[in-house]
Amino acid sequence: MTLTDSARHTAQKIICGEISATELVESSLARIKQHNPAINAIVTLDEQGALESARRADALRELGHENLPPLHGIPISVKDAFETAGLKTTSSHPPLANYIPARDATVVARLKAAGAIVLGKTNLPELAGDPQCWSPLFGATHNPWNTALTPGGSSGGSAAAVAAGFSFLDPGSDIAGSIRIPAAYCGVAGLKATENRIPRTGHIPHLPTGGRSVRHLLSFGLLARCIDDLQLGLQLLAGPDGIDSEVPPLPIIMPAVIEQPLRIAWWDDFGGLPLCQRTRDALARTVEGLRQQGMTVERRSPPQFDFEKAWHAYGIIAGTEIGLGLPAMQRHMFSLFGHLVPASEPVTRAFLRGFSFSSRRYNEALNLREHLTEQLEVFLDDWDAWVCPVASVVAYPHCRLGGFRKPPKLKVDQRFLSYMEATIGWTTPFSLTGSPVVVLPTGIEDGLPVGLQWIGKRWCDESLLAVCAQVEAVAGGYVNPLP
Repeated sequence: MTLTDSARHTAQKIICGEISATELVESSLARIKQHNPAINAIVTLDEQGALESARRADALRELGHENLPPLHGIPISVKDAFETAGLKTTSSHPPLANYIPARDATVVARLKAAGAIVLGKTNLPELAGDPQCWSPLFGATHNPWNTALTPGGSSGGSAAAVAAGFSFLDPGSDIAGSIRIPAAYCGVAGLKATENRIPRTGHIPHLPTGGRSVRHLLSFGLLARCIDDLQLGLQLLAGPDGIDSEVPPLPIIMPAVIEQPLRIAWWDDFGGLPLCQRTRDALARTVEGLRQQGMTVERRSPPQFDFEKAWHAYGIIAGTEIGLGLPAMQRHMFSLFGHLVPASEPVTRAFLRGFSFSSRRYNEALNLREHLTEQLEVFLDDWDAWVCPVASVVAYPHCRLGGFRKPPKLKVDQRFLSYMEATIGWTTPFSLTGSPVVVLPTGIEDGLPVGLQWIGKRWCDESLLAVCAQVEAVAGGYVNPLP
């Protein structure tokens, strides 16, 4: 398997008979066998099912079937939060340790219909609830660049599998950075589509036997090695499925190549959060590279976009809606903890206070969300994209949470910062606004990948991806971390 080839291009090779789907799947399985014991990205492997699907794909091609689908014979992996018919789906939640769904999640069904072959399921923290990747069922996933470090979370297994070359694509979910942080930490591309652009049907959480409580902030997307595959993925995954009623019937219109020089804004000051030197260097190098290409690049931020208010609104909405799915006593304990969290940890503090279920506070947060979304949308009228860091730090040593363990502090630019603020502090503002965001790999700094997030206008995912396709080479692109 050639890791620099896109899934789209590789599928064409299969369709033209240059390679076989069986050969490609066997190559992926061999790479998993070689490297997965050290990385632990794939936690449920369906070797026999994948090989049978590959042989069927080859038989279809040999029969001369016309109009074979765009991912014909392409091996993919699936985040273990998405239901897969006949294949164990746990969301790393112990009560679901042996859960085998009867149907596929919508995103899985659509990828299969496009010809993709599911190799297996990738690891995540329990119920996708941590920007690291430690599972109570499967243990930790390790970063393919340095196995002592986290790949990020919650889509940590997804990003690690794509970066390591186990699979071409992996669908992801993102409520606080769960696509963006792993993409940046593992050196791959990631798309968090506009909120409600891609159906949530078959995603856990929510639990298969429970109702839905989270109505805002959650978005879906894809991890891949290049923008071309994110563009194809959006075309395949977006649009209503007849079940998730909040997905509008918007057409997918991929724009032509942008002719005029791009206008790019960038920013590096999220309410005083510090940045590690690796990230600062990568951002500066990217900005200079864009300028050398003749683009207009300026350090700008929406004048009335207050990050402190964004963190507060995000935390209240997330805490309230996630809390609806928890027992009353657990909600009460979380809300009490919120009063103990210092003001220097605004995201965590607001999130825990959200469990208090104040209807007035919740409604105020929703109104604030509307105001901040409007400010960002007006700002982006003048820019093709807004480029910001993904996190204060690049990949850091994995650490288990839970029980009576205190959340770790990360040292950033001579300051010690809560690891939640150091990671999701940079991503949650755009979960709040529901904006489409693309993460592009931005080179290797002192042995570790850095990614930047590119923010676009709501419902304009296609235009944002077209911008990112134009700057992908300037930014740096995917680099293989393994031999």
